[in-house]
Amino acid sequence: MQASDLNTPISQNPAFLKRMKQRSRADQRFRYYGLLAIFIALALLVTLLVSITFEARTAFSRHEVSLDLQLTDTDSRSVYRSIRSAVQNMAGDPADRDVRIEMSQLVSRLAAGDITETLQTSGVDLSATYPVRVPVSDEADRYLKGLATPVHRFDGLGFDQEGSRIDSDFSGAIQVIQRWHREQVSTIRHREYQPALRMRDGLARQAEAAPGDRQLAMRLAGAEHRVELIEARLSDFEARINAESLVLDEFTPSVLFRSGEGWMKAVSISGRMIEVEPVISGLDPDRQRGEILVIEQPESQRSIPDAQIVVLERFQTAGRISTHFNGALFSNADSSDAEFAGVLSGLVGSIMIILVTMGLAVPVGIAAAIYLEEFAPRNRWTSFVQVNINNLAAIPSIVFGLLGAAIFVNGVIIPIPFVDGVFRLGGGLGRGWPLVGGIVLALMTLPTIIIASRAALGAVPGSVRQAALAMGATRLQTVNHHVLPMAAPGILTGSIIGLAQAIGETAPLLLIGMVAFVAEMPQGATDRATALPVLIFQWSTRAERAWEPMTSAAIIILLLVMLVLNGLAVLMRLRYEK
Repeated sequence: MQASDLNTPISQNPAFLKRMKQRSRADQRFRYYGLLAIFIALALLVTLLVSITFEARTAFSRHEVSLDLQLTDTDSRSVYRSIRSAVQNMAGDPADRDVRIEMSQLVSRLAAGDITETLQTSGVDLSATYPVRVPVSDEADRYLKGLATPVHRFDGLGFDQEGSRIDSDFSGAIQVIQRWHREQVSTIRHREYQPALRMRDGLARQAEAAPGDRQLAMRLAGAEHRVELIEARLSDFEARINAESLVLDEFTPSVLFRSGEGWMKAVSISGRMIEVEPVISGLDPDRQRGEILVIEQPESQRSIPDAQIVVLERFQTAGRISTHFNGALFSNADSSDAEFAGVLSGLVGSIMIILVTMGLAVPVGIAAAIYLEEFAPRNRWTSFVQVNINNLAAIPSIVFGLLGAAIFVNGVIIPIPFVDGVFRLGGGLGRGWPLVGGIVLALMTLPTIIIASRAALGAVPGSVRQAALAMGATRLQTVNHHVLPMAAPGILTGSIIGLAQAIGETAPLLLIGMVAFVAEMPQGATDRATALPVLIFQWSTRAERAWEPMTSAAIIILLLVMLVLNGLAVLMRLRYEK
């Protein structure tokens, strides 16, 4: 080191300044990494919440149709027949029996239940007409919300009709249908034709290498036949794209035409003419302009037929369709029809389960933590207990479900040797009881509460204990009057967070039988019930597309419940910290 460096102050030393700049840059990079991590976490959370909310937005509203009921009797079956008759009378004159059946399916059979109860409560006059609002079916509701299929409308068309032939400008509808055919050609080429070609070429190379393999030759012949079939389909679609007149069936987009005589369905279409067949008649006798609906998804690929679409359009034109808040989502129990399903039974079941869990896990967990932290001797036995409590906190929740099903529901049967008898351990509790679910979740939550409570008790300074003991307080008085109040915020926070985690568990509840369909409200802890996480699981496995927004809406409700519990933990912590 040079003599000049020894005489230079350390704050002006070049090596020192270089190291300080490096440390400063490292600190700045670390801050940027932390900010980036927070940004990524927030972005993922916002993406999750936005996607769930966007999916659930349609579940909070419901379309209803206004009907005028002429009753013949007051029982539920008669009321449903009156509803079907009112739908058919308002829809018009259907073309055949199948159309009448499809029209009646616009309203669920369950719609008669609430109407029957209301009419029987208020009294019924069979000679009077009763205006009612009835929820439409789940698929009709999805169509009215624009979720069932893309619909292209062409209104205000002048037309000339002669029998089943209608002359007008149908170029817009032709463009939609041809675009659909081009999309089908592209899809078939990428998803079917190219993989079939690769398979055929691969089998051909294998057959060249093993010319005597008969099984390989049969597979090659099958692959070649499949390629020929796909090429025939592609040729058919390409011919339709270039054809002047298109034949329409259930495997192509539907074209519906409304005139003064009613609704008709096109069986062939060209740029200036369509051939139609009637669907329903007697709707708008004064209508002088035509309207075309092009239903892009073929009828064979959607669950709402053309006849129901026609009736819904008729009801919308007559002002009979209205949109209302879906109160049934919060006031009804589970149902087989999405338009009548609600989360109330699952919410009530979850509240019962969490009350049982709270009554068992919180006092036992806090008492165990106080003993282990304040009174238990420090020996091998307490160390063994503490290690096992930490291990229990890491056990998957499904193991606790297996334990609950084996001990509390089924029981463990132990044969007694040399004696014709058995010893039964546990059992006797019913499947699907909130009591059983609460006990299982209490066992699962207990280690978390013990660990959080011990951490809160251990954070209390030892000087507090020494000062209380120096003033003559006993160990119990020291804990009750000094240590426990100071540790209360941490204990309450850990307990409520543990309970919030328990309310979102699904696997243990499935294993103790809470997966059953429950359409009635549980009246007590020993009634068969379900819970919100189980209800979400059930709805997510149902085939109808209408259950997808319902599932997302139930997830939002569960998240709100957990948010309330976590907010309660924060408020209580702030209150006890003052």
